[in-house]
Amino acid sequence: MSWINENKIPAAILGVTGLGALGLGVLLFNAWSAAGSAQEEFDTVNTSIANLRGTELSPTPENLAAKQALVQDYQKIVGNLSLVLYKLQPEDKPISNTDFQAKLKSRIAEIKKLGGSKLPAEFNLSFDQYTSELPKSDQVASELSTYLDAIDEVVKLLLASGINSMDMLERSELPSEKGLPDKDASISKSKSKNSSSKQTSVAAVNITDRRQLKVVVRADQSALQTLLSKLASPSDMPFFTVVRLLRIENESQEGPPRAAMSTPVSAPATTEGNAGAAPTEAVAAKAVQPAPVDSRVVLGKETLRAYLEIDLVKFLNPQTAALGSK
Repeated sequence: MSWINENKIPAAILGVTGLGALGLGVLLFNAWSAAGSAQEEFDTVNTSIANLRGTELSPTPENLAAKQALVQDYQKIVGNLSLVLYKLQPEDKPISNTDFQAKLKSRIAEIKKLGGSKLPAEFNLSFDQYTSELPKSDQVASELSTYLDAIDEVVKLLLASGINSMDMLERSELPSEKGLPDKDASISKSKSKNSSSKQTSVAAVNITDRRQLKVVVRADQSALQTLLSKLASPSDMPFFTVVRLLRIENESQEGPPRAAMSTPVSAPATTEGNAGAAPTEAVAAKAVQPAPVDSRVVLGKETLRAYLEIDLVKFLNPQTAALGSK
């Protein structure tokens, strides 16, 4: 007999112990393999971090040169566009302050004659103060003269579009009216300041000056659509205009009641003359009668009260604007 048969209990204990040792060895081997993989991944990440810390910070000279080239191309395109638009707008013509006041009074008289009762009682094209006083200088008068021409064109378009009335007309003041330097002068000063500093950032190029006009009119839907179309048409408006804000209020806040919209269908009248008519003649007489109205316009013919904020865009001297970006 073998030793295992003679010693079954010790043999069983030894067998279980051997299987446990084998399983423990497998677990230790797997743990060692996982630890080795984690160590390799940790070393790889550390190496990558060390490489990133050792590299030069962006932007690199190549990236900076490419960006500057793109910025210069963009400035060139903007400069060409501003030059074209600057030439397309009406030219500023020099005028003295006394001549401007005379021009203003003449334009006011023409508009009042053209508009009549459609204009407010006190209407001076929003230049009320200059009907009794002169601009501060001839330079300010020249700027106001072009501003007056633009507002005059807008008011003429309003009247030509067929509005019922104009309830309000307000304009924003020019910087020169407030005693502030104009944008052309401020750009020239910023150019000298940028040239003395060692900053590499590119100054923003400002090529426009926004002048705001606020108008409240009463008109029907057709007249309002005509007005908006004319403001966007270069053939009707020589100045650059943008309707920045439009608010419309309908005079009828509610639709008509259903009872008012119902149309009773009247029966064909019977007279003595056709009492003895043939059945075919009666059918023919009934067929020629107009059909009852099955639809009506509920909204669309009421008077509208419209509030418009119109930007009169003036393009600045492109040469002066280009100096401010260098």
